[in-house]
Amino acid sequence: MLLRGCKIMKQGEVRRALMVATVICLFLFIYLYWQQSSRPLQALVLTYKHVYTSNKKIHPRQWTWLCVNQRCERHHITENVKIESLSTCSMLCGSTQLWPQPTGPVTLGSKAIIFNHQQFSLQVLASGPAKALVKEAFSAFNDSVLSLVRNNNYLKEKTDFDRFIVRVTVVRGDVIRLKLRTDESYSLTLKPRDSEIVANITAKTYFGARHGLETLSQLIWWDEYAGHAGALKIIKGATIQDAPAFPYRGLMVDTARNFMSIESLKRVLVGMAANKLNVFHWHITDSQSFPLVLPSVPQLSSSGSYSPQETYSPEEVKAIVEFARIRGIRTILEIDVPAHAGNGWTWGQREGLGDLAVCVNERPWSLYCGEPPCGQLNPENPNVYDVLEKIYRDLLELTGETEIFHLGGDEVNLECWAQHMQKSNTPNNYTDLHDLWGEFTLKALARLQQANGGEKIPKVIVWSSKLSKRPYITKYLDRNTTIVQSWGSSQWPDTPDLLADDYKILISHVDAWYLDCGFGRWRETGEAACDPYRPWQTVYNHRPWQQMRLDKKHIIGGEVCLWSEQVDESSLDSRLWPRAAAFAERIWTDPQLDMTTYTIQEDVYTRLNTQRERLVSRGLKAEALWPSWCSQNPGMCL
Repeated sequence: MLLRGCKIMKQGEVRRALMVATVICLFLFIYLYWQQSSRPLQALVLTYKHVYTSNKKIHPRQWTWLCVNQRCERHHITENVKIESLSTCSMLCGSTQLWPQPTGPVTLGSKAIIFNHQQFSLQVLASGPAKALVKEAFSAFNDSVLSLVRNNNYLKEKTDFDRFIVRVTVVRGDVIRLKLRTDESYSLTLKPRDSEIVANITAKTYFGARHGLETLSQLIWWDEYAGHAGALKIIKGATIQDAPAFPYRGLMVDTARNFMSIESLKRVLVGMAANKLNVFHWHITDSQSFPLVLPSVPQLSSSGSYSPQETYSPEEVKAIVEFARIRGIRTILEIDVPAHAGNGWTWGQREGLGDLAVCVNERPWSLYCGEPPCGQLNPENPNVYDVLEKIYRDLLELTGETEIFHLGGDEVNLECWAQHMQKSNTPNNYTDLHDLWGEFTLKALARLQQANGGEKIPKVIVWSSKLSKRPYITKYLDRNTTIVQSWGSSQWPDTPDLLADDYKILISHVDAWYLDCGFGRWRETGEAACDPYRPWQTVYNHRPWQQMRLDKKHIIGGEVCLWSEQVDESSLDSRLWPRAAAFAERIWTDPQLDMTTYTIQEDVYTRLNTQRERLVSRGLKAEALWPSWCSQNPGMCL
């Protein structure tokens, strides 16, 4: 028997043994729980995974494309005609397929070679924290290359060399935060060597190196005609020198009118990185909702979000900031004040702080704000500034951004304040309520400085407004620290007046760089906000420093804006891309503009179409430029 030689335990001993085991298990449970609770929360890590399939159609071998007069011509496949795919012909015939076009000299080889992604070998020549960032950027680069693959079996195909070495050299390994003066230039050489091909990327900073990796990814394509399963190809040799025309190349997304998931915002950042845009301006709150969970003021989101599920936690925001930084993008969070502040600000009375906001959800809305619902901060309530300081401290902590801060300052309605003062019998000591607005701004700036440990933020952005006009601007906005985001029409005098007053500006002209316009009226009364639709050609051809004869030395760059009254994440990609890509070449390369005809060269159409296909391969639902026939027959649609 199995029990032979064993002592049989009595019933009482069994009970005692079970009791001891239970106490030990309970102790272990309490210990492990305490350990888990006392451990700091791990940072949320965001990844972006590609799949092998995409929406790009793979054409059967019905057609071949031949390079004739620097243009790919389509022909039926016959016995006497060389078989070449459209993708390979496009990459080797005529113009480069780089986007945005580099600003320095470019030489590209006329032949292609086959490789696979398992042949990549990264060599990093960098010291300090930049080394780890380069490795992260290379992982994103590898994902971009993998997104081109249309067939898992391609790894069985024979390649033209044994190893693909990517050597990245960063001179300043300590620079890991993007600033307006950060050097984003890079050089790229691509050469075959014995049984290897070597890509050398050299840059002063990590951010230039990241752009170099992006350009390298654009020298790679998928040839569906190669071998039996298709293959990855790369141009056999290349030399490229490149640097941006402007230091600030921004894209603004509003997530307050309609909530956008973290997953959808990752796609925005992937698209930005592909086009070398470097500032993600996150307009995260507005009068409609306050979805941002702030550790110091949780009441704002608990009373202002559409639902508990439609919020952004501090961990999620930090993860987005890091996801962006790896892709060469800085994140600027904007909580617009004093206007555009309604829902989320209504809890002051119940906590003994008085009215933090006034005119909230007031009707008729047209008397108190530009669109429903209304709401503005109460400038006469000192508790408002205490709350703002807590908000600013949290924003600085979440982003780590201490060079630039967006204060807001958009569309203040003075009638709202006047009516509030009248109803509440608040003494009105102002002959001009613009002075009340100006004093609010000065107080908010003082609280921002306190939130930053007593140090002034070097550059504060405000939207152009009546306060940024004469005579108020010089009274309340310091020209040494203020950047005005000029959003009005390019026909308005705002932009030249600001430059004449020696202010630095960021251009976002509504008639060219507002991407939400042209979709009709979303409310029953009033005209559509900003018809007509801005096609990519309008975005691309907007070169205000030439058209308006502006002095470029005070223009830090530009920003395209997407307000979300009629946009949610289901239409986010198509509203942005490829129009934001057209903006990206304007602000990175700043190509010449023919002001007599405003004609856009044929190569811009073909390159932008190629870039649009790259975005689609990376998981973005970018809008089509034209019928597929135009892609298959370059030059025939122009």
